Amino acid sequence: MVTMMVRRLLPYVLGGAILTGVIACNSDECYDNRNSLPLAGFYTATETPQAVSIDSVSIYAIGAPGDSILHDSVRSLAQTYLPLRIDGTSSTVNYVIRYLQGALGRFGIADTISISYDIEPQFVSAACGVIYIFRITDLTTTTYCIDSVTCPRGYIDNVAIENIHIYFRVNTDEDETV
Repeated sequence: MVTMMVRRLLPYVLGGAILTGVIACNSDECYDNRNSLPLAGFYTATETPQAVSIDSVSIYAIGAPGDSILHDSVRSLAQTYLPLRIDGTSSTVNYVIRYLQGALGRFGIADTISISYDIEPQFVSAACGVIYIFRITDLTTTTYCIDSVTCPRGYIDNVAIENIHIYFRVNTDEDETV
């Protein structure tokens, strides 16, 4: 009698187990941003910083994935993503902002931002995989047009916010304005 009951229930139990396994492996549970790509915003280096757009710039990376041009002769740029390397436990990436407008362009003026960081992989779940946390160890810049660079939280994770703030000196001279 017990064996007969087990035989009748076995297809339902197996079907339920398979269905549960399929649902558990579904990646729909992972809605969060899994990308730790830093977003840099541009601001004025004034007592009360204001968001600013930079006109006529090219930005490229040295030591970043692909070492490629991120923006080529762009007008009115207010933000940019700055890719970081994830191989190893620490790294440094440099970004060059070349100014193309007026005297800045004629004289080939460019600023370089250097970001050094430690890499911490963090397991989220089987469905979501791993995210990376970048703990900033050093953040420097040349100061032709840039006043300073900050990472307000001190680290970059998968939260979709501006992780890096770049503060530009603003000049009222039309030929020199960034």
